[in-house]
Parts: sequence; C-alpha cells; structure tokens
Amino acid sequence: MQTPVARVQMSLLDRAFLFFIGKAPRHGQQTHERQFLNPLTVMAALERLAAHCGYSASADMLTAALPVKDGFFDPRYVPIALGRIGIQTRDFGAGLGDIGVEDLPLLAMAGGDGAIIVTGAPSRTTFTIIDRDGEREVLRSDLSVLGDTTLLACGHGDPQNGLDFEDERSFVRKNPRLWMLGVFMSERRRLGQMVLTAALLNLCGLALPLYMRAIYDNVVPNLAIESLWALSAGVVLALVFEFAFRQIRTSFVDAVGVRVAQIVQNRAMNSFMSAKVGRQNLSVGSMMNALRDVDSIALFVPQLIVTFLIDVPFFLAFVALIALIGGYTAFAPVIGAASLLAIGMVASFAARLSATRCSKLMHARNNLVVDAAGGIETIKANMAEGHFLGRWDKVSDHIGVTAKSARKWNDLPQAMATLLVQLVTVMVVIISVFQIKAGVMTTGALIAVSMLTSRAMAPVTTAVSLLSKAQQARTQLAGLADLLELESEREIPDPGVRQQTIKGDFSLSSVSFKHEDSIAFALQDVSLTIKPGEKIALIGRSGSGKSTLLQVLAGMLEPRSGQYLIDGYSAAHYAVSQIRQQVVLCSQDAQLFDSSIWDNILLGLDEPSADVVTKAVRAANLDSFVERSVEGYNRKLGPGGKNLSGGQRKSILLARALVRDPAVLLLDEPTEAMDVGSEKTVMAGLQQATQDKTLIIATHRIALLDIVDRVIWLDNGKIIADAPKAEVIAKLQSRPMPRAA
Repeated sequence: MQTPVARVQMSLLDRAFLFFIGKAPRHGQQTHERQFLNPLTVMAALERLAAHCGYSASADMLTAALPVKDGFFDPRYVPIALGRIGIQTRDFGAGLGDIGVEDLPLLAMAGGDGAIIVTGAPSRTTFTIIDRDGEREVLRSDLSVLGDTTLLACGHGDPQNGLDFEDERSFVRKNPRLWMLGVFMSERRRLGQMVLTAALLNLCGLALPLYMRAIYDNVVPNLAIESLWALSAGVVLALVFEFAFRQIRTSFVDAVGVRVAQIVQNRAMNSFMSAKVGRQNLSVGSMMNALRDVDSIALFVPQLIVTFLIDVPFFLAFVALIALIGGYTAFAPVIGAASLLAIGMVASFAARLSATRCSKLMHARNNLVVDAAGGIETIKANMAEGHFLGRWDKVSDHIGVTAKSARKWNDLPQAMATLLVQLVTVMVVIISVFQIKAGVMTTGALIAVSMLTSRAMAPVTTAVSLLSKAQQARTQLAGLADLLELESEREIPDPGVRQQTIKGDFSLSSVSFKHEDSIAFALQDVSLTIKPGEKIALIGRSGSGKSTLLQVLAGMLEPRSGQYLIDGYSAAHYAVSQIRQQVVLCSQDAQLFDSSIWDNILLGLDEPSADVVTKAVRAANLDSFVERSVEGYNRKLGPGGKNLSGGQRKSILLARALVRDPAVLLLDEPTEAMDVGSEKTVMAGLQQATQDKTLIIATHRIALLDIVDRVIWLDNGKIIADAPKAEVIAKLQSRPMPRAA
C-alpha cells in the first residue's frame, strides 16, 4: 500500500528562512511541495538502479547466491550485487546535505528494507529520486525522515583496475592481520571516546591520595572541620565520576569488541562460504576454533589500546607526582615495574609455546567430536566405541597437561604482581620514614605516596597480564588468518557474458584435473562437446572420474589444464552464480540439513509457486511419501536426513535440483538406494521434466541408460568411449569393461 503524498505548501516563514540562508527560490523558480517518501525494497532498488545506469538485470540475477530471505536482501552485499553488472559503489561518508552532482546516482538505504535512489540534484533545495511512486522531485529536507541511512555512491566500474571490493578481498587474503587493524580503526570514533574516558578515569584516581595528604597534613593538625567537609564533598564527587568513567570505559570496550567481532565473523564465514571447492583445507576443528576466538580477540585489542596508550603513560605521570611529593620514593615503583616487566616477558614466551600446542590439540578434539557425532551409528555397528573413547582420553589428557602449563605461565605475572606491589609498598614506607626523619616529608605525604604507588602499579600489572594474553591472541589470530586467506570463487562476470543466459553448449578440450592432496589425476586430457538438449550417461568403474567431470561442468572445480567453454566463452568469464543458476548439480554425497522437507527442497530459493514444487516432487517420486506423512512437508529430517531411508533422501535431493528448473541438470547416481519400482517412477519423471533440457547422469545402474541417447565411458580419468547408446551397450555386451592405457 502506497503512502499518500502530503500537499503542504511552503509557508511564508519557510520562505523567509530560506532567504535568510541564501537558498530562497529565485524569481520564476518553481517551489516544491513537501512530500512523504515511499521507499523501495532493497531488491527492487537494485533492479531500478541497474536500469537507470543502462543495464538490463533482474533482481534474481543480481542477488543469486547472496543472502535473501523472504524477499529481504542483506544490504551489506549490495556492492557485490551491483558489481556483477559493472557498477562500482563507495561509501558516501558525508551526510545527505553534502550530496553533490558528482556523487550521483546514490543509493540511500534506511533501516529495515527501505531504499531510495537519488538520481539528480536540479537545485540547491531539491533532489530527483526514484521510489515506489516513480521518478520525481522532492525537497532535500524530505530525505531527513530516512534517519540513520547508509549512503552508497554508484558509478561505472574502473575497466582497468576492477572493482574496489575485489581489491579489498585480495587485500584481506594477503594481509589479514593488517585488515583486522583497519576494522578496528573503522571504529575510531568509539576508540577515541574510550581513550578520552580512560584518561579522565586516571585523572580521577589522583583525587583520593591528594585528599588523604591534605587531611593528614592540614585538617587533622588544625581540626579544620569546614575544610574537612569541603574536601570530602569534592573527593566523593571525584569517586562518583571515577565509577561512572569506569563503567563508560567498559561499555566502549564492549561496543567496539562486539561491532568488530560481527564484522570479522561475517567476513570469516563469507570467506569460507565463497572459497573455491577443494581449496578449503581447514579442518572443522580449526574453523570452529577460529570463529570462537574472534570474540576474545575483538575484546582484547581495545583493552590493549587503552592500556598502552593511556594507562602506561599515566604510570609515568604517577611516578612524577610521587617524586614531587616524596622525592626518592619514586624509585620504588620504577624498580617494581621493571622487575614485573622482566617476569612478564619470560612468562609470555613460555606461554606462547604452550598456547600453540594447546591450539593444535583443541583442533584435534573438535575434529574427533565431529567424527563421533556424525558417525555414531557406524561406530556402534562396528563396536568401535572403545577406539573412539581411547582417542578422546589420549587427546584430553594432553590438553589437560598443556592447558595446565599454559595457565601456570599466564597466572605467574599476576601472582608476582601481587607480591611485588606489596614489596614496593614496603620499600616506599621505608624510604618515606627516612625522609620524614630528615624533615623533607610529612605523614600525609607518606599516605599519599603509598596510595599513588598502588595506583601506579595497577596499569603495569594490567600491561604485563595483557602481554601474556597477547601470545595466546597471536596464536588465535593465526588460525583466523588461515580462514580469511582462502581464495574465493569468481563472483563478478566478464562484461562480455554479463547478460548471457547459459544454454548448455559445453566444450572441453584436453581438460585435466588433480585434487590438492592427490598425486594422480582425476581427469586426464578429457575432450568432448555437449549440445543443448542432449541426454547423456557417464559410466565407468568407481573412481573413474565421473563425479569429477560433473563437478567441472558445474563450475565447482577448475581444470588444472585445458580449456572449458560454455556457450563459446571460457567458463572463467562467468560468475559462479551465473553458472549455477542454469547448471544444477545433484552430487552423490549432497547434504540434507536438520530442518523440514520443504526447507530442504527450497534450499537457497525464495518461495516458488506451489505448481513448480509439485511438479518437482512428483518427478522425484516424493509425492506419495509426503502425502502419507502426518507432518507433510513440515516433517523434520534430522541431522543429515538420518530420519529417512536412503531412497527417500535421494528423492528429496532430486526434487531440490528439479525445483530450480535449470537448463542443464547434472545427476550423480540419482537412483542409488532406490528399489526397482521407485527407480522406474523417477526415470519417467526425469524424462517428463527434462524434455527441453540437457541431462547428464553419472550412474552404475544399467536401467538409467533407457532415458539417455549418448553414453560416455570413463576409466582412470580418461574417455575410452563416447558414442550413441546402442554402440556402447553393444561393446558392454561383447566384452568386459576395459582399463584405459
């Protein structure tokens, strides 16, 4: 429902104000009515912005494989979406009032899912915008109702240097630690407020020692009660401020830590999700540790900044004040700080070794938990509980010993700090007594110096403790850096194929592929051509390269050598989202997730029409199962689909592929674990659903050859036969399956 436009004419007071500030409309210039804005959704705004910039692009194409839920698109991914059609975006750091013609067009995204496109600035008081009411002029002041707004200036991408966010990704991969420092610096406003608060907090710490000196030296000898009340009121006020500043400082540390943790966790998970298949060499355990450690790193850095930027310099200020009041007593905290620093450096080095060992053991234990949880039935069926319990006890024992050593070295500076602070206090008292005897100090000065010494030693104790924790943070950061350094898939297409819809004309020329951890090639010099609409079966022994070939065709794996063309263009020219929109792979080990049947079928899709889902479900022979179930599509599958039979899992995976209505359908053992009757039903459904599509099936089931016209025979990563079905079947019947040379 559209918001009505408010017809409020400019008042005489408005005109007088505009005249006063030099923005009154000139003679003959049109005055504009104040209007309510009617924002577009972010997805609709992307489509309208693309059209305004001269590109024909649907919202589905722009947001493919990006976070979209119930039509809501995450604004953080707008630069990637627009980058797919060559539109460069940059953060517009100024406010709405500073928008100039050179900054247009500009995408203004308010809270929630609202967005407005600013396309022109015909005068100093008006903007041309695009919203639900179309393109129209509004007063600049009308945009103030957007409140807290994210502004992105948009323009054509640099044809030579590429897009900024691609450079940023490259920078993150090459310098993850420097990038994290940049993330903290993006919160420089809060960091500045935090530093200022810490400085005021330390200043308030001077109040109580100076108060005690004044009381002992002036109030008590003279019984000056009025001075007592005045000084007491002042120090109470200072203590209240100290408490407030301490709470504010903590809130700033938490605010910076939470914000940075959100940014880094999003980037880390995004890095993993967008990494090239086969290049994610991180174990589950190391990934879990890296993501878990983000929070501690994010909170550690602000504390480190405040301590070394404010607290440690204030130690020098406290020492100077001690020297001013107590003379030679200033040597005591200096000696104590130097001793504590030396102990802290030794403990820090020892803790670093223990932290590295403990981190590796934690990775191993996390991996063991994942293996045990995912394979509990296999473990029980093979009576391997004792084996896994033995592994668990061995790893846990080593973790206990290593963690104990790490805790010992981490706790040593704190324990020594307590002792040294007490020794320094004793040293201060001894020196002070001799100075009182010499007549250069008073009793009040002794009290003040003792309190200032305790206050001066506190930041040193904190600094040494943080140095010890810094070694642990360094180890944690190394694991996080491994996650951020993952090489990402191509998300921005070449301009020549940006508007292309893939038809399915594939050509492979001398393509070879080898997995990262393998010596042998999974594919060797594979050359073939596939025309749109062909029905092809891939056959061969297990490990012959059928699944790998399907993954190469789907853009999941990149050939190590040779050439792969899609519709006459190199596959490297396409964004992976372009390929996967029209080339859908249902792999042999595809995963089902712990949610409903409906959610598993529509994984990654917005809600399609019920008719599309019904056709896919019938073709996959899933309709009878869903109809018999009391919960229907709401039935929960359990982790990995453990609540279903093997054939039912295959049917859901097949329905997931069919509901996407691709131009090319790649199926790896689609009828595995199905009975003969179910297999025949699925074959009939596939024939009906893929009449005008390319169908490529990898299979060991001879029955599936009935729905294909061409058979490609693979062995040892090579094609040994590629011919019409009848010829290959004749070869199979005449002799056993040969080995490739």
